[in-house]
Amino acid sequence: MAKWMAEIDQRTNLAGANKMELLMFHLGTEEIYGINVFKIREVMQMPSVTRIPDSDPRILGLVNLRGENVALIDLAQAIGLGPMPLEGAKLIIAEYNDNKQGFLVGGVDRIIRMSWERIQVPPAMVQSSRHGSVTAVTKLEDGRMVLILDVEKVLAELHPRADDEVLVGIEMVKELAGKRVLIADDSVVARKQIMKTLERLGMKWEETQTGKEALTRLQELTEVAEGAGQTIYDFLDGVITDIEMPEMDGFSLTKHIREDTRMQGLPILMHSSLSGNCNIEKGKSLGVTDYVTKFQPVELRDKLVKHLGRTQPASVGG
Repeated sequence: MAKWMAEIDQRTNLAGANKMELLMFHLGTEEIYGINVFKIREVMQMPSVTRIPDSDPRILGLVNLRGENVALIDLAQAIGLGPMPLEGAKLIIAEYNDNKQGFLVGGVDRIIRMSWERIQVPPAMVQSSRHGSVTAVTKLEDGRMVLILDVEKVLAELHPRADDEVLVGIEMVKELAGKRVLIADDSVVARKQIMKTLERLGMKWEETQTGKEALTRLQELTEVAEGAGQTIYDFLDGVITDIEMPEMDGFSLTKHIREDTRMQGLPILMHSSLSGNCNIEKGKSLGVTDYVTKFQPVELRDKLVKHLGRTQPASVGG
């Protein structure tokens, strides 16, 4: 697997084509789970583990990764399954918001490449299973189902933080009061974090779970505006979008928006846990106005003020 890790930045080109690569693994049960390869930094045999006394049982301890201490999370326990035996297990090192975490899994299957169109929002019954950690599903050629995990939700439950701590300093901003944005993010945790920030800033919003759903809503608003002799800016001031989403990713959503002259100049903030300059550069090349790392409410506020805190439409990349 060293080869695909060495080439991980090149996978940004896949995202630009509405495609992704999924690492499949199991947790000691028959179900197959998946994580976007983009978030994975390494897959390895289990190293020695330093236990932490009186810690959450879902956190097995620390592993030393070339001098860096990384928390080891029993992913099976974290989503409501039983404890995962260490014997024969594998360790997935993933990176979210510039922080590394180690996930204990029963075994790694393979990597598959597919279009985001084949990845769907799960039925409500599936969404509510596994502690609500399943954010998307897809079906393999042989008919087996893959459950794609909302790792942000898993991490948020392991390290819960009160709103007053997370949103410290986030208050009403005059320039943003009444401004309206469309949110596109498949993670319920991420959407709640964004909405709480917008509420404190005095803004209004509408939420969608996928890039396709967001694009459909934008087209609807544009048609309503045209019918009333108005423009999209009479209904919306900007878009906040994730990168990874079922059906259509944030890069493809941005591309579609920029190709529609009726939405020319509509500010698009890309809000993602995917680290790396490659994502920022790819977004800029497609017309993203700015990039915000999840979840940094002060940074999100400042970018909103910069790009939405004015009366005229913002220019692309401005």
